[in-house]
Amino acid sequence: MAVQEVIIATNPHRPTDFNEKAITKVLEESYVIADVKEDGVRLNLCVHPDNGARVEFSVDWLSREGKRFPAFRNREPLDFDERWPEFFETDEALFPGGFMLDAELRIDDLPCKDIAGTLRRHAEIDLSRLKVIVFGIVPLNVVRSGEDYNVAHSVMKYHVEYQVNLLKERFPEIAWSVVESLDCFSMAEVDTFYTAVRERKLEGLVLKDPNGIWKRSKQNGMWKMTPDDAEDGKVVGLVWGTPGLANEGKVIGFEVLLESGHVVNACKISKAQMDEFTLTVAKAMFASCGADMNPYKGHTVKVTFMERYPDGSLRHPSFDSFRGISSPTIKE
Repeated sequence: MAVQEVIIATNPHRPTDFNEKAITKVLEESYVIADVKEDGVRLNLCVHPDNGARVEFSVDWLSREGKRFPAFRNREPLDFDERWPEFFETDEALFPGGFMLDAELRIDDLPCKDIAGTLRRHAEIDLSRLKVIVFGIVPLNVVRSGEDYNVAHSVMKYHVEYQVNLLKERFPEIAWSVVESLDCFSMAEVDTFYTAVRERKLEGLVLKDPNGIWKRSKQNGMWKMTPDDAEDGKVVGLVWGTPGLANEGKVIGFEVLLESGHVVNACKISKAQMDEFTLTVAKAMFASCGADMNPYKGHTVKVTFMERYPDGSLRHPSFDSFRGISSPTIKE
């Protein structure tokens, strides 16, 4: 997969790991905003004017790394759409100079790993399949500046609701929505909401300090509350089938360096994946005249597991999916 160029270095605010002490401190002072964490792909949708002979509004559908999704390379949805001038020229426009929606992108009701796979391909996606769940909005000049956005999360949620309503009205072919959210005033309320969300088979919550602001990269002020049954990492080696057994000579999984620092053998892949990965490795070795090549080295992956032991190691780690979209080595 060719490495995609960075269109805009959006570098959006990412939640840190759950920290009950920090969250309790926020609750003692006010409350927390609990957003439902959607099982989608992070989307930074940038809408901005191109000042030429006439004003046209271009649209970039970007990953959190600021790169285009391969599926949108030839046709960005709503790019140079003739409805944008009317959208911006009325008094209704919040940010006349352009804006970025911070959102989750869903395609139909596919799980995240299938959404990522669809976006990696170059096949065109019908707009009716797109679901954009918005939880943030930032003026485009702030995005380009690389600075934090000094608007409290408690205020931004109303900006999001206002803008999403306008998008629904003007561009109804795409399913726009505001992230499901609840204001919680105690850890008991947080726990109750989290339990209800998990019972609906959803991923979890993102908790926000209402007085915090939209920042850059992974910083406090936002915390993810999800089950401790998955972790991301990078491929550092291949796992081969045992000699003399059915899968001898096949790649049956990957050695993965987890973000926690542990190295695990992530296996339990399908027969089709074994064949695919083994063929890819064989082609790479043939091209390098038999050298011990690993074309998957450095690929970002998601590993699932049964439980985490006290020393941080995992019970029954399994390969789940690749995390790269615009580039295999970048988690998006």
